[in-house]
Amino acid sequence: MITLNISNKLPKIVNLYLLIKILFIVFLVSVPFIFIPKNVWHYVFWLIFIFIGLPSYISIVLDFKYISFIVEEGRITIKSGIIAKHSKTILFNNVQNVENTQGILARIFGLVAIKIWTASSQNSKTDNRADGTILLKKADAEWLKNFITKK
Repeated sequence: MITLNISNKLPKIVNLYLLIKILFIVFLVSVPFIFIPKNVWHYVFWLIFIFIGLPSYISIVLDFKYISFIVEEGRITIKSGIIAKHSKTILFNNVQNVENTQGILARIFGLVAIKIWTASSQNSKTDNRADGTILLKKADAEWLKNFITKK
């Protein structure tokens, strides 16, 4: 096993990032109700927040809290799950592409989603998803991308 320059847990800023993202979505969902009386719109907003936004936020935060990764010589293992535990090992020699994506809100918080694509047949469905995705601070994501692609 090698020594990591980065933490194997997600950054604490992810909680604030996710909260703002959920609040923005709740606001967008409640916008069509702006044209109804003001006191009713407030109730609609809070109902949407309580029954959709808050459970979504709790679910996403718990998902991110229970994800970790271990970088070893020649592979990365991503562990996740609250009730059902999942572990996925990606061999560096199977990696086809490592992609760093950063939306506007993630850029404000200095976060980057690193997506690892492999040539494995595990994802042979047409869903076209990355084999592994980790949300990291920008510098850590760049380091991990360079580390994986050099192998």
